Amino acid sequence: MRLTLLRHGPAVDREKWSGDDAERPLTEAGTELTTETIKASRDLIKAVEIWTSPWVRARQTAELASSLWKLPLREVEWLAGEAMPAAERAARLQPHTDVVLVGHEPDLGDLVRFLCGAKIDLKKAGLVMLKGTPRQGEMVLRSLLTPKQMLELADG
Repeated sequence: MRLTLLRHGPAVDREKWSGDDAERPLTEAGTELTTETIKASRDLIKAVEIWTSPWVRARQTAELASSLWKLPLREVEWLAGEAMPAAERAARLQPHTDVVLVGHEPDLGDLVRFLCGAKIDLKKAGLVMLKGTPRQGEMVLRSLLTPKQMLELADG
């Protein structure tokens, strides 16, 4: 299995948001950065579907990715922030289906740590790629890219 994890793009600051955190959207600059990084990483993505958190900022990120990568999109509740432990999230992955998960920190980082043992710092609009069987310690970290790195790679 090839598993790609994409953290949502930059959203409205939590301190400046008075509504429910699940409803916090991407900023205009966050949408632009996310769009550019998704375009830049297009050739790296080997997946059949995108699964996203239902939270607005993740959903917006996933919709951009779905449109630009031409992949179907599915909303899954278990990717919502702090919905469940990493072991339970990993158990929901299908070992023979390459997917992109769009979600939040620290949840995505916890999932990476569970699957391959690596402690990572996943930046907003950053990308992690793993390969292997989605069980504890059985995946290999193939790449960890910040938005800046993705844009530099695209510029050649």
